[in-house]
Amino acid sequence: MKKFIICTLALIPALALGQSDHSLTVDKWGRDTVYTKVQHVVGFTTPGSTVTFNGEAVKVYKTGSFGKKVELSEGPNTIVVTSVYGGVSVSDTLNRFYTTDRPARPQADLPLTITTSLYVETTEGAYFNYGKGADRLGGAKVCFVDAGIPLEVVEEYGNLYKVKVAENKYFHIPKEYTSPIEDAPVRDVTTNNWSVTNMGDFDRVAISLNTKHPYIFRQVLEDKSIVIDIYGAQCNSNWLTQRVPLGMVKYVDLEQVEYDVFRAKIFLNDYSWGTKVYYQGSTLMIDVKHQPELTLKGMVIGVDAGRGGPSSTGAVSISGLKEKELNLDMAYTLKEELEKKGAKVVLSRRDDSGMTMAERKKIFLENNVDLVISIHCNAAGSPLDVKGSSTYYKYIHNRPLAEAILLRTLELEGVTNFGLVGNFNFSLNGPIEYPNVLVETQFLSNPEDEERIADPAFRKAYMKKVIKGLEDYLKSQK
Repeated sequence: MKKFIICTLALIPALALGQSDHSLTVDKWGRDTVYTKVQHVVGFTTPGSTVTFNGEAVKVYKTGSFGKKVELSEGPNTIVVTSVYGGVSVSDTLNRFYTTDRPARPQADLPLTITTSLYVETTEGAYFNYGKGADRLGGAKVCFVDAGIPLEVVEEYGNLYKVKVAENKYFHIPKEYTSPIEDAPVRDVTTNNWSVTNMGDFDRVAISLNTKHPYIFRQVLEDKSIVIDIYGAQCNSNWLTQRVPLGMVKYVDLEQVEYDVFRAKIFLNDYSWGTKVYYQGSTLMIDVKHQPELTLKGMVIGVDAGRGGPSSTGAVSISGLKEKELNLDMAYTLKEELEKKGAKVVLSRRDDSGMTMAERKKIFLENNVDLVISIHCNAAGSPLDVKGSSTYYKYIHNRPLAEAILLRTLELEGVTNFGLVGNFNFSLNGPIEYPNVLVETQFLSNPEDEERIADPAFRKAYMKKVIKGLEDYLKSQK
């Protein structure tokens, strides 16, 4: 049964409130000294109120939220926010000291060079980062890799190891996804027998190696190919067996791009609908999923309601709307509308339960989904400037899906374009086993966007546009 979210705080009619219920909340930011001249001041009051900033009127949205950009003077500033409703006046004062004398940032930690031999192997969930830089989503990921791959550590940066995978190739890996080993990684691994086989639902490329070795995976849109670089490996293959007819794989080629970097390039007949890369013993397996029927009828679609549980509320609007509740409501709406089209829908979370990204991914993999859509609400530190609809992808082959959905959502009245965001380091954008997209519906931090997303009719209309975009994507793949 669909669970409906009732946003009581945002939807209380002003006329139903008595004068004694009149209230005012101003976001105080949690800091007294600021270093930017223009500051965003937002708050929440009784819907239907009149609000002024130092006597100047500002717009109050249906939810009761309001906001204004305030230009500060050098030194101390006082902003008096007043809300009037039914003849009752309530005020709050915001004091901020503006200065351009910003304190110096602390110096970054210097790397620790490993002076003694240190070797580790990857554990479950391991991935390579390009470098040591990081933001709230972690460092820029190259790709996920198998457990049990031996690596040589050359430097240490806080929670990261810098590892050498070939003579001139290095990556970074979080320490938590490694365990120490005694023996050094084997160099100059050779590739032996190759085979390409149609397994029914997917084509399998099998590359026989002497032992497990690091690799990276990427897809190329221009020639519809999958590229696997195996580090520390040399070609010792004089033939490649392709058991025709194949499904998605057109043909496979191999190349020794450097002395110790071996490249397998898999050319496809169509754009990939998911690839699984893993070791079976010392044989590297690349399973390329066959294209499903390009119609929603019969398609298995994973729908993820972002956030959930007591520790992952997500964004909270100034009026009190919680992202996790809105996400769940929209996920059920999307499920209902997709099922009307004949699709089978697999939900990651069905209630206000906390779930790890690994748990969500496991559900989708176990149900062999054809595609995944993750539903979220956005937030930003500049609540009045930043707003709009956006879609996110990590790998380039998922860009057409993200773009098709974004373009449809922009057809909704009042919805602005925040953008199509690629190379996004979100965990549910990471899987390569199925096409996926993250949909950030509206910014809860923006009063105008908040007013729209608080409306159940808008949320339903938005989910219908998501489906329209999905249908556009399926047509483009034919």
